[in-house]
Amino acid sequence: MPPYDSEPLDHSLEFHELHYQLNLVQRWGVNQVPVAAPGGNGNFGETMANDWDLEDPCKNGKIVGHAKGLHIRSSRGAGGHHHASFDIIFEQGSGLEGSTLQVMGPNGAEWSIVGGTGKLTMARGVIYRKYGVVDGGAKVKLQIHAFYIPMKRPNNHGPSSGNNVWRW
Repeated sequence: MPPYDSEPLDHSLEFHELHYQLNLVQRWGVNQVPVAAPGGNGNFGETMANDWDLEDPCKNGKIVGHAKGLHIRSSRGAGGHHHASFDIIFEQGSGLEGSTLQVMGPNGAEWSIVGGTGKLTMARGVIYRKYGVVDGGAKVKLQIHAFYIPMKRPNNHGPSSGNNVWRW
């Protein structure tokens, strides 16, 4: 017996749309730190770990999540190109508690949403960014636009009888 189970879909998929505005707050040495230094070729290869705060601009800057991951300087020449890969983790007060978005892309004006969990399963979309400088760091306005497909969580964990297939 194969170690998986497959069944036909008995209903259509229902897409939902998410529009969410947040402020991402970067503080050098506080919520972003270097974890790998370049090997003598300028700053090429510099790697930073980040745990950026995400503030709700409509709730007086209340932190409603974090952006946790890495960004890497991926340019040998001038221009300072960086590639970012991180998870947006929504917390209490966001309306999406426990849900995540997986984000990646260059340091331009947009990032790609390439996945999601919790209420935002199978998310795809884009985050538009507008960069601003504040004391001790930066504040980046984020406009999140995504489509996602809500999925029911499994409620029966454990192998089914006799065929070693886990039933959800």
